Amino acid sequence: MEKRRCEKRVIPKVISKTGRKCFRRMGCVIGLLVLSVFCFSCKQTGEKEVESVRLHHSLVVDDESLLLGKVFDLAWENDSVLVIVDSGNEGFLHAVHIPDGRVMDAYGKIGQGPDEYLYVGTVHPAGVDHLIMLDVNKRECFEQEEAADRLAFSHLFHLKDSVFHYELLPVADNRYIATGLYEDNRFFLLDEKGNSIVGFGDYPYRDEKEKQVSGIIRGEIYQGRLASNNRGTRFVQAVLKSKIMVFYEKGEEGWKCIKENLESFPAYNYNSPAMDAETPLGYLDVCATDSHVYALYSGKNYRDDRDAAFLGQTVEVYRWDGTLVKRLASDVPLRNIEVTRDDSCLYAVAYAPEPVLIRMNLPVIQ
Repeated sequence: MEKRRCEKRVIPKVISKTGRKCFRRMGCVIGLLVLSVFCFSCKQTGEKEVESVRLHHSLVVDDESLLLGKVFDLAWENDSVLVIVDSGNEGFLHAVHIPDGRVMDAYGKIGQGPDEYLYVGTVHPAGVDHLIMLDVNKRECFEQEEAADRLAFSHLFHLKDSVFHYELLPVADNRYIATGLYEDNRFFLLDEKGNSIVGFGDYPYRDEKEKQVSGIIRGEIYQGRLASNNRGTRFVQAVLKSKIMVFYEKGEEGWKCIKENLESFPAYNYNSPAMDAETPLGYLDVCATDSHVYALYSGKNYRDDRDAAFLGQTVEVYRWDGTLVKRLASDVPLRNIEVTRDDSCLYAVAYAPEPVLIRMNLPVIQ
């Protein structure tokens, strides 16, 4: 982040010899006053110190009715039901009724037959009791069926273009923000049938040399997780392999970048997307409400920390203008996070040491 510097002023020698000694004394005093004012001004206009708050967890499900494996994502079906994407189990979608901790029937089988899936990484709400999920390998999007007491999904659309999509985020006007391996754009806007409308945004780059790297390689390096506000008029991407976040807002002429926080860049060979094992990871997960964005930060690297690099204990809280306002310190390592609509409670998959679903009460965040 750019910091202002106090500049030293030079006073021309235009006084007489007899008054020079007196001026030196006055100059020292004035110089000290000027320097003090300048430095005080720099301090006042610099980045505000961000408060860190310690969070303590409690279990949502305290028995063996919820056995988790390799969890990829969390999503709210409604204000009472939280859905967990768990690729480590045969039924890879779990629904938990939060008020009483009741675990509902699991859904989703891995395979290539009818009602089977190859790879589902993320699930996103597209309204109350209406989730959508993308099977990345099948290139097919599914929507939640209306069912009172169970999860069920049906075909929504196939992705028709030839590019590889990682994630689809429902936004306003029945549209989707897509991320993937794109040569010329960072994001694509899709219509309600999965057709590409327009590409937008640029991948980050450290210098002019990296700027010339293939978009496919940079697309792999700078992938991250998406989240939107409840109305779908804002979205954020938090990058996994570096400490980078970008904030967008819907305007009259399309999606406009509000701010991009570029705090670190990954080390990698520009001819390959393989990242150096010493590079600290960035954001493991991100979620959002109408007022704030919550990003789970790692800061660890695979060489030193191995699988623990994919766990984090710091949740950074941002306003939608990209301003960091608070840090939340978890008492246990976390892998995935979600926050209630009213910003009162954070739910997470924690490793203590086995994966469990937990809740943590949040402080009031301005």
